[in-house]
Amino acid sequence: MQISEAISLIQSGIPTEKSGVWADFGAGTGIFTQALQHMLPAASTIYALDKSPLLLYQIPQQTDQKLVVVEGDFTRSMDLPMLDGIILANALHYASDHLSTLQNILNYLYDRGTLILVEYEQETPRPPWVPFPVSFRRLQGLASELGLEAPQKLHQMPSVYGYEMIYSAKLTRKQNL
Repeated sequence: MQISEAISLIQSGIPTEKSGVWADFGAGTGIFTQALQHMLPAASTIYALDKSPLLLYQIPQQTDQKLVVVEGDFTRSMDLPMLDGIILANALHYASDHLSTLQNILNYLYDRGTLILVEYEQETPRPPWVPFPVSFRRLQGLASELGLEAPQKLHQMPSVYGYEMIYSAKLTRKQNL
């Protein structure tokens, strides 16, 4: 995936008017971390978290944002600050228990924060690359179980891996009036 494609998947869910603290959980090669660097304003902080963060240290540092590389597993407790937003791109399908993984992730998100998920639109497992798929329909059920607003689909595009489509969705907590 190119950075421009990553940007198109998440752009409409990223508030670009004020700086904040965001994280890319399961950052892998850092494509979505770099997309965040292109979109977030100056004075923002981006945490790039992965079990094997070696490639993340090679991401060019933007002059007006702070990039922090963290070795960690988003399915477990982590030493992170509270976050304004989290990107979870092509990563949730590796967790066997989506519900508890999302519960753990939400512990790091402010009440008015944003979780953006990028996943393959499929329901059939394709080990080893998509062992526990998270279709948009499945995500809607998970959001309901977690007491979140209904997911807002942001964008979709054909997958280069032949897994039909890849989609992005924005998740937020229900707000009390």
